[in-house]
Amino acid sequence: MAGDGIAVRSGLRLTTARFLRDRVAVAGLAVFAFVAAASFGGGPLLSSLLGHNGFTQFPYAVVDTGTGLRPVGMWSRVPTTQQVRVDNYGGTLPAPKNASTTLLIAGADGPLGRDELIRVLDGGKASLEVGLGAVLVAVLIAVPLGSAAGFFGGAVDSVVSRLTETLMAFPLVLFLVFASVRLSPTLRPIGWGRVIPSGVPMMALLIGIFTSFYPLRLVRAQLLGLRSAEFVEAARALGSSSVRILRSHLLPHLVPTLLVWGAVAVATNMLLEVGLSVIGVGVQASTATWGSLLATTTGTIYFASPANTQNYTIWQTLFPSLAILVAVVSLNQVSEGLRRALEPRDLA
Repeated sequence: MAGDGIAVRSGLRLTTARFLRDRVAVAGLAVFAFVAAASFGGGPLLSSLLGHNGFTQFPYAVVDTGTGLRPVGMWSRVPTTQQVRVDNYGGTLPAPKNASTTLLIAGADGPLGRDELIRVLDGGKASLEVGLGAVLVAVLIAVPLGSAAGFFGGAVDSVVSRLTETLMAFPLVLFLVFASVRLSPTLRPIGWGRVIPSGVPMMALLIGIFTSFYPLRLVRAQLLGLRSAEFVEAARALGSSSVRILRSHLLPHLVPTLLVWGAVAVATNMLLEVGLSVIGVGVQASTATWGSLLATTTGTIYFASPANTQNYTIWQTLFPSLAILVAVVSLNQVSEGLRRALEPRDLA
């Protein structure tokens, strides 16, 4: 009791304290927070400092190798002019001497000569929005259906379980490819300027729908064990309705499980977006994502690009790959730390 000098801490404070003692999890959270901050704010900040954005094309940021256009490398200064001087034989002349220049810190992204670093930062924003949006969609589907199946059981549980098993029986990527191709003319243009780029809502919606059976089964399994708990029986004895019991007594118990799953799911969804972009059915081609940036050098299964070091730089592959690796590993560490902090057996 407080009067006896004993500090009483809530479950949230205990969980937070256990999480903060996990140095690996805290480091993962700090790294992911940095990645998220850089992705959402780094692009606009760099654009204002350098005087150009990730959509600005610089013709002099590429070099004609005879077999293609090779982007310039790191820390290159290129003329800002959009006009390319061409001689009578079609060969490109040296850049204008009096033209102003701009700095490409990580070089150019490909034949169009856009800023690679700004596009990696903008791509992180789009990839994170896909990952987070898909988790939100999956939770909105899983919580009501899983709660109904786990709490009421019977015919409701049978219908939801058969639906879930049917979705699980089909290849996830095949479903996503088919849905993306069929719905792309309608849903792909949807977006909100640079806040939510075109194609991101469609990808988040599709991934969220076709991965919702994971949290649905988690919610159902947890409520199957909780619906006969003593506190639920006590609530029934006091006259609480089923809806009130679900909302006030059972749904709060789902939060820890969904938090742990959500951290892993964001990373998984980002990898799905990368895979779909490489396949050629990802976010709109003009939208920078980590997957579309990788596809710039590797091509897609429809338009494969043969490996030719004369036409691309290592930075075009290295920077998006490192960004994906750091984001996914940090999220996995956060999820593992949340799991350890939330498990009752770790209280001791």
